[in-house]
Amino acid sequence: MANKVKIGVTSLPNPVMPGHIKVGEYDKYEKEIKAHIKSYIDMLLPDSPDLIILPECCNRFTPVCYETRDVFYKDVKKYYRYAENRFVEYMKDVAVNNNTNIAYSAVRFVPETERYLNSTVYITRNGSIAGIYDKNHLVIEENTECNIDYGSKAELIKLDFGKVATAICFDLNFDELMYKYKSEKPDLTVFASAYHGGLRQEQFAYMCRSYFASSVLGLESRIINPYGKTVAATTNYTPCVTAEINLDYELCHIDYNFEKIKQAKAKYKDALTVYDPGYAGSVMLTCESEDISVEEIIKEFDIEKLDDYFKRALAHRNSHLPEVQL
Repeated sequence: MANKVKIGVTSLPNPVMPGHIKVGEYDKYEKEIKAHIKSYIDMLLPDSPDLIILPECCNRFTPVCYETRDVFYKDVKKYYRYAENRFVEYMKDVAVNNNTNIAYSAVRFVPETERYLNSTVYITRNGSIAGIYDKNHLVIEENTECNIDYGSKAELIKLDFGKVATAICFDLNFDELMYKYKSEKPDLTVFASAYHGGLRQEQFAYMCRSYFASSVLGLESRIINPYGKTVAATTNYTPCVTAEINLDYELCHIDYNFEKIKQAKAKYKDALTVYDPGYAGSVMLTCESEDISVEEIIKEFDIEKLDDYFKRALAHRNSHLPEVQL
């Protein structure tokens, strides 16, 4: 059955603030940064998104001047200890009051272990936490200078519309993470970042066979389909954008399937969308009906899925290789 979901992304930048982070003024910074974030979330709310994605370290600010990076890191970590739970509680209120899920990305302090982690926290429509992803692949200086610890898990997080994979910034460069997610078949990959990622966004989307939504600090943020084609993107004029995607989809190769897909389209008409990206040798089938799923249509017409075809081709090759002679 059609599983239509509205995803909201934003290119909000960190606000610029003068001088040092003064201990007695944490409440001032908190108030100003919340107002800054709210101004961007407010641009998304009229579209009633099911998920709002915020960029990496969205509760931080850019200082006008600091003597050394060490001094800045020391000050900002004290601020993180003060602010983190306050921002999470604020995001819970936003989620509940607007019936939306929020992917909130920030450095968090874990009192039980005295660790700092660069994380994306998933807050549900009822204000509960569905899961937390901790950045697996830090830029080296994040660990050596900022004393942020590496995350060690990368689990899909279940939201009310489907399974979500997560990457933060530098994570996008590592195939290990991408292939782990590929094996788990996410419906959507969420990318919160200060770095755009370029073609790695498209690679992640295609290899994971998932939609991919990015929120990038001050840069283009977008929603792309499993072939890496842009569904919607922010611009220099519009820093927030919402797009509706349908998660009842499947990728299928055209070999041996072409006539079957034609027959399925002839029967189900506009209840079945066939998206051809061109030159890939495969298409994406999406079910628009409330009465049947794309999986049922595939079974009805014995259409072979893309990865099943590749597995069959690989098994055939391996069965016809000569035995290794020692």
